[in-house]
Amino acid sequence: MQQCLKCGAPPPLARSMCHACFSTAHSSAEFPQAVQAICCRHCSAREVPGGWELHDSPADAAGAALRGALTWADGLTGNQLDFELRELDPHRFRADGSASGSLDGVALEQRFERDILLEFRACTSCSRQAGGYYEATLQLRTPREAVLKAAVARVNAALEEGAPQFFATEDGPVRGGYDFQLSSTDRARALSRALLLVMGGEVKETSSLVGRREGRDVLRHTFGVRLPPVLADDVVLHDGTAWRVAAIERRRARLRCASESRPDWKPKLSELEAARRLGEEREAQVVSRRGRELQLLDPFTLRTVEARAPAVWDGSVGAVRDGGDTFFLWE
Repeated sequence: MQQCLKCGAPPPLARSMCHACFSTAHSSAEFPQAVQAICCRHCSAREVPGGWELHDSPADAAGAALRGALTWADGLTGNQLDFELRELDPHRFRADGSASGSLDGVALEQRFERDILLEFRACTSCSRQAGGYYEATLQLRTPREAVLKAAVARVNAALEEGAPQFFATEDGPVRGGYDFQLSSTDRARALSRALLLVMGGEVKETSSLVGRREGRDVLRHTFGVRLPPVLADDVVLHDGTAWRVAAIERRRARLRCASESRPDWKPKLSELEAARRLGEEREAQVVSRRGRELQLLDPFTLRTVEARAPAVWDGSVGAVRDGGDTFFLWE
């Protein structure tokens, strides 16, 4: 009959030891006696191999440093780390917790208490921001305020969602548009292309020599993004007809005729600069209907008017106003 090699206890055994002796002989994880980490004094990022990892606070950075310092036992399954942090001083946190899991079918749990020591310095991004560092300028230009506002919002969203190394040193409105000074040429180029895919337009890239480093020219790039005067879902007036902007595809737009039955129109974006954009869109009420012959309540004049619905129609009618004329939108 098999017995535990240490205490002679009967099965169940794991690696020729009873579960009690196995638990005594094996640890679920190993920690260094003290955990050390470098943390940014400005943004709480933590230095990791190859760069910096963003955290919300020094406490979050300390917890991440503890998790990164832990080494789990080979073959352990169901790994679980639980701990609580106490701030002893701004540079030192103490973690009390347990590391547990299962090894060869035996549950292991190890209690621990470790100090995490933080050294504060400025991360690369914060150092560059403080020094006014930038590699590229993104220039947004458009004749329409609403388009500019939408583009600026997209750039700000990309900066917030991107890596901490990608930031705007300065940004603000300029005559005819908005400028961003960005920390990365490659990401500024990718961002300008992403704007074109979504909003259309064209981009012009230029560069200027700003110095030399290690025998190589250092260039600063400018991306001039010329945005169209329209946004997707706008209604514009062309040739006496209301058109809905269905899609914008780089230098062209696809418009769907909204006020009557016509084939789609695919003009160059430059052709839309002269097109008049129609303003507030309201819902029109159907007063009566006989087949395709309708009586509609004009939401702008509150008068009943006669209209003929298109052959294909989903039953809803919108309306826009241009001067003294109301255009009904059959969509």
